[in-house]
Amino acid sequence: MIDAIAQFFGVVISFIYDYVPNLGLAIIIMTVLVKLVTFPLNNKQIQSAKRMQQLQPEMKKIQAKYKDDKEKQNKAVTEFMRENNMNPLAGCLPLLVQFPILIGIFRLLREANEFLDMSVINPYLFPTASFIDLLAIPNVGFDNFLSQISIYYIFPLIAGATTYIYSQMSMSGDSNQKMLLYMMPIMITVFSFSFPVGLVIYWIMNNVFSIGQHKFIVSMDSRKEVVKEDKKENEPSDRNDKMAEDGTEDSKNRVDSKPSKNKSKKGKGKK
Repeated sequence: MIDAIAQFFGVVISFIYDYVPNLGLAIIIMTVLVKLVTFPLNNKQIQSAKRMQQLQPEMKKIQAKYKDDKEKQNKAVTEFMRENNMNPLAGCLPLLVQFPILIGIFRLLREANEFLDMSVINPYLFPTASFIDLLAIPNVGFDNFLSQISIYYIFPLIAGATTYIYSQMSMSGDSNQKMLLYMMPIMITVFSFSFPVGLVIYWIMNNVFSIGQHKFIVSMDSRKEVVKEDKKENEPSDRNDKMAEDGTEDSKNRVDSKPSKNKSKKGKGKK
């Protein structure tokens, strides 16, 4: 299965490279395509995280109420989430989808000669200067970390930083998730020293686009909420205006009807 995924993305990168002869740009464009395909899943993850943040104060109250009884606490939290149609696993679905993609791209770049025509594809981020080999793996350990400092160290550090920023935005603020907030960036940074640079760039760009998508969706939801609030505020005034107009029309009708009655009375008197 992993080989099939690697083969698929090899075809995608080769196709993009025919039009954009730069492997780094080809990887970035491929990242954009993957983000477009997984947009509904990412949107669901963002909405789930936002909903969790909104419900967090109520969940903390429940946890404080049953702090001495973990069984009742878990049961009450589960019931609360069920009543609010919250699925704690909804946010994990995009990660499950991303995982085989990451493994496939790792396989693709690790064994590039098997999946790509390297006689045509230039592996450098800056081809004219032969600078930053995207297929290179730093392979840095604790024993040689300081002795082999190079430009390749920048990419794992950026990967960790962008992972931290996106995790901070997407996590609900639950105390149980605070450990993940710091552990995930550290793990990504450490692992990135054993990944091809091209894969690390894919992860960085994936985080950057996810951050942008998160901000865009939250901004759009905020605008929708403002519009709804404005409509609710305007509804009572509209009703009052309508009632006032109806009252004015009724009063006019009453005024118009009075002279006709008087005229009819006068007519009867003349007869």
